[in-house]
Amino acid sequence: MTGKSKKSKKQNIDEGTITLLKGCGKVLDDKKALDIVVLDLRNVNSYLDFFVICTGNSIMHCKALARELNKYFLDSGMKERSKTTANSPWIILDYNEIIIHIFTAEARAFYQLEHLWADASKIDLDENIHDG
Repeated sequence: MTGKSKKSKKQNIDEGTITLLKGCGKVLDDKKALDIVVLDLRNVNSYLDFFVICTGNSIMHCKALARELNKYFLDSGMKERSKTTANSPWIILDYNEIIIHIFTAEARAFYQLEHLWADASKIDLDENIHDG
């Protein structure tokens, strides 16, 4: 076999993950996060599942978003796997299969995670995502 083959098989998303992703999106939307994007990385990376990327309008707003997400995941029975610096223009929250990136607008434009992971599928949390 010659040439490169790219995985194109869509994988189903389990109900628990769907619930967490939608809840995470709702928390971010309720707290006025901007440009919320969910990327499904399972077909482009062997050790990452989902990124949730959003923008806060200031470092203080980003800290508040992180605090509210921590409450949401704790209430859902999940602890953050690592502690990050909250006084940063890029806050990363790691909840196993869901990794959340909270940026200021300047940091998001600089790091361009959506461009870096352009091969990943975007998930619309408002649609039925049961079929992956």
